[in-house]
Amino acid sequence: MSDEPGSNAIQRENAALRQRVAELEGAEAKLEALCSVSRAFIALIDRDGLVQETFATLLSRSGRVESGRRAPPMAAMVREDHVERCIATIRESLATRTIASLEYPIRFGQEEVWCQASCKPFTDDTVLWVAHDITAQRRLAYAQAELRNFQALVNSAPDGVCIASREGAVFHANQAFRAMAGHGDDTLGKSLFDLYRAEEHDQLAAIVQRCFESGSWQGTLTLAQRDGRTLPCQVSMVALAAEAGRPPALATIARDLTPLYDAERERLALQEQVIQAQQDALRELSTPLVPLAEGIVAMPLIGTLDRPRAQQAMEKLLDGIVQHQFHTAILDVTGVKDVDAESADALLRIARAARLLGAQLVLTGISPGTAQTLVDLGLDLSGITTRSTLQAGIAHALAPRARTPRPLQDAAPASPAARRLPA
Repeated sequence: MSDEPGSNAIQRENAALRQRVAELEGAEAKLEALCSVSRAFIALIDRDGLVQETFATLLSRSGRVESGRRAPPMAAMVREDHVERCIATIRESLATRTIASLEYPIRFGQEEVWCQASCKPFTDDTVLWVAHDITAQRRLAYAQAELRNFQALVNSAPDGVCIASREGAVFHANQAFRAMAGHGDDTLGKSLFDLYRAEEHDQLAAIVQRCFESGSWQGTLTLAQRDGRTLPCQVSMVALAAEAGRPPALATIARDLTPLYDAERERLALQEQVIQAQQDALRELSTPLVPLAEGIVAMPLIGTLDRPRAQQAMEKLLDGIVQHQFHTAILDVTGVKDVDAESADALLRIARAARLLGAQLVLTGISPGTAQTLVDLGLDLSGITTRSTLQAGIAHALAPRARTPRPLQDAAPASPAARRLPA
């Protein structure tokens, strides 16, 4: 009878132990079931980064991590530049007895997988390491960041950017395009055919069709603004293929050519000014007045004596006669080629104008061919003194006999030079 209480106690302890074992087996089964459907990598890792035990999970069964009692050290899985950081995180968690987390990459051949891990102290020297594959999330975050950067770039771009449906309805336009189109926020919902000149609608329809057939088009089109003004643009159009449920669309990039055209007009105007200045300088050099002595001046002419140049020579010679009171002007045509009726008439007009101002005109450098031309034209040169060479003309002008009295009616009474008779 005395052994009965001890036997009962042992039976109760055995029953309690069996119940505890059953509970542990049930907990282990639940843990295994939980791990089997988990996409996380679950392991026990010591403070030196050695993997003590891994649990069978979807991630391990995928071939990325082998499950079992022991696994390779963390350095064999984690990328080299993140190993020390992972070990430091484990030791920090053990030292502070808190949950720590970090992100790190794992090598799988040529593939790199990013994980986000949380570690919780399990024993004094090990942590429970739970890591999730966040590669897709990181890629999505990068794609979203790139999209935000692209949107910021498009919205701040100086060129106009818009996207329209295949039928031409605009559903996106940056601020630059809205300003260039002249419709502001009302640009959205309008058709491309509402934005460009009516004269270009047939061309625009062909361009849209070409883009969806061959991919892209580049050229110039003109935006018709709301107030009636037009804006010439360099336009690039690209067809966007349908994908992920999105219908096909047409992207347009337009650059305002007005500053370029204004710069070109300014360049042409400046070029015209330079050409005009050069022509003025050439005319100045081609009709020089060379004072030879008091009251005597020479004007050598070279090249072609057309009407504009003859008019300039006349004006310059007459101005010189009035300003400097020249009484003798030598007009040398040695360098004048092809004296025709127009140039011969110009010489006569210069001579008559000089005589009206009281000056004597000496014509030098007449070649035999020029003389024959003058004779054939039947021009009256009786009022003009001629010499064969410039030297002979200078000698004639310096000789006292060159200054013979002239009839008063040949001088201009209102001109000081006309009232001054040669000695």
